[in-house]
Amino acid sequence: MRIRWEFRRVSAVRARIALPVRCDVARDTHALVKPDGVARGLSGTVVDGLRDAGLDVETVGELLLRPSDAERWLPEKTDEPDGRLTLAYLCEGPVLLLAVRGEDAIRRTLSVKRRLRAGLGCGERRNVVHCPETLGERDHERTVFAPLLR
Repeated sequence: MRIRWEFRRVSAVRARIALPVRCDVARDTHALVKPDGVARGLSGTVVDGLRDAGLDVETVGELLLRPSDAERWLPEKTDEPDGRLTLAYLCEGPVLLLAVRGEDAIRRTLSVKRRLRAGLGCGERRNVVHCPETLGERDHERTVFAPLLR
């Protein structure tokens, strides 16, 4: 089954005004295997964890983030004391983008992320996997990642 990854553009004005609302009933989302997860060969473990949770998973592609991409993804990090370290870490190596689909996809993917981070993470930043927690976060990340796919 081929998963179609759809992008919705959110106006910049609306994105600044509207706060994301937690939504656990979305049928599709995505997950990222972060640079440390890719480097440690844990991509298959992340995919297996999502599939074991009853979710459909398909590789969308690999991303190489530049500092400007990381800042666009997580602009709030530029104001945090150690935020620049996080942004630099995200640019260290390839990131694997996975499309995830199923009932309550956001909530279930978040649950898998927490479990995998607890078991495989190596610190605050090097924690293997990322996924959005809200529809707003999901849509923002898709607009950042779409042009970066290779």
